[in-house]
Amino acid sequence: MVIKFYSYEFKLFIAGILSFLIIHFSNIFYVVLPEIPNLSVIFNQLLDIMVNLIVYSIIVSFITYKLFEGNETGKYYIIWFWSLFINYYFFHITLNFPFNLGIFTGSVLALFFAIPPSLVMSVIRYKKGEVKDSLPTHQLWMGTVMFVALILLSIYTGIKITFFLYGAFVGFLLSFLAIGTSRTLINLSLVPMFIIAIEYTGNTIYHVTLLTILLIFGISFLVFWTSMKPAVIINQITGEITPIGVVSSRYFALALPVIVTVIWYFVHLIFVHVTYSEYISPLTLNTFPLIFMPTVIFSTLADYLRGRELNKIVRHYTGQETSGIIGGVGLADGLWLDLVGVMIYYLTIIRFGFLDGSLFYLIFISPIIVILTRFT
Repeated sequence: MVIKFYSYEFKLFIAGILSFLIIHFSNIFYVVLPEIPNLSVIFNQLLDIMVNLIVYSIIVSFITYKLFEGNETGKYYIIWFWSLFINYYFFHITLNFPFNLGIFTGSVLALFFAIPPSLVMSVIRYKKGEVKDSLPTHQLWMGTVMFVALILLSIYTGIKITFFLYGAFVGFLLSFLAIGTSRTLINLSLVPMFIIAIEYTGNTIYHVTLLTILLIFGISFLVFWTSMKPAVIINQITGEITPIGVVSSRYFALALPVIVTVIWYFVHLIFVHVTYSEYISPLTLNTFPLIFMPTVIFSTLADYLRGRELNKIVRHYTGQETSGIIGGVGLADGLWLDLVGVMIYYLTIIRFGFLDGSLFYLIFISPIIVILTRFT
């Protein structure tokens, strides 16, 4: 048995824990600066927040300076963003932020005030060298935006997703480990991912026809199979091949639930018109959760099968075997994000219904996620 431990990412996680704790207990040592007469009260409060966060960042930076290599400003920004976000929404640590923007207050606070401490952290570590084979920052940011969208949507709709969040937290902790053989490793975050899918699917599988189950499972497999591709980089000069992994469209996770829903709806419509409506169960809020199980099953299966294809390509050109990992560290891999995309769509249609919810999802939620993920 082979065990892989993501040591670098785990060390970043330790830095994240420290930044979270120092903000969480900031009320003990939060420094209120003397007011600058020429500035308004609001600007004085904002200045207080910025100065305190810079001090916190200096403390965390020096504590973790020897802990890990590299200087990745984007990842430090994500660390401080989540520290501020979680403290605000789950522990009500507001840092005396003077504006009230409704449910977006904590997000705006985190978006803007994660900048100073992350820059300070980067400046302190400017002599550190480049880190290779680390999870790309843009992938982590994509995961961040989608999880934040899900949490905010849960708050807005009043629909509790406690089980999902606990499962995701356990999955995050487990994601630092992968086990398997020298050829194929499985990231342990997949375990709670499957448990979440089973929980949300519930008894739905018993309330739809067998043909409906086969339809949704078949659609899911075809969608994942066609969207996932093995990717390599070929040096045109030397002919050297570098395997990238199994990839799919950056925004596939947003399109997935809509694709499956539309196909299900029209197939049922066709069966109704040919007087075989009893064979395909109608798409309703009660039957939609059937999608959860095939999402995790076939995203995982397609990832594995495409990974074997990648291995064949590399072996053909180099004569060497390559190892692959199903799943990834930090819940930022495509498998978890596919599940998050389905959850976001599910909450939307529960709140607004299928038609209005789908329009709201396509016109408002998805474009905002796409725009925010461009900032990497």
